[in-house]
Amino acid sequence: MIYQFQIVSQEAQNFRLEVALDEKHSFFDFHSIIQKSVGFESHQLASFFVSNKNWRKLVEISMLDLGINGAAFYIMQKTKLCDLLQDKGQHLIYTFDFLNDRSFFIELTGIIMEKNLNEPLVALKQGDSPVQVLGEERIELETGISQEEEVYMDFGELDDYTEIFGEMDDF
Repeated sequence: MIYQFQIVSQEAQNFRLEVALDEKHSFFDFHSIIQKSVGFESHQLASFFVSNKNWRKLVEISMLDLGINGAAFYIMQKTKLCDLLQDKGQHLIYTFDFLNDRSFFIELTGIIMEKNLNEPLVALKQGDSPVQVLGEERIELETGISQEEEVYMDFGELDDYTEIFGEMDDF
């Protein structure tokens, strides 16, 4: 069985990604294909959430085993798509930036029975995806000096420092 998904973002209105995965693929496979297709770095934490029709988070599928005892808990590497997905139209939220609560919204748009897929497949990538972590993009000022260089200029020259505080003695 093949699951077809459509992925969109509230930040980038022109962005749309369509992927297909087999029912035997894990949520980690899903995470990997999203990361590769939008050019995200894999060292950042992310989680999937099964949600209702109003995009309210119900169940988390995490990258990390947090060792929660007694509660239903799912880990991406161990959870197959077929374990939690059954119906066309089902919603998922893929949170890729926890500090700023930024996510992709995913809808299961189709289920193809009696077919298999060995590798996850990107069927469509349209538009530019949002950046993975806010603040990564460097803003060039009108003068052509980057924001980072401007910060260094705010502290003045080293000569000014020594004039004010004197030479530093070795400790």
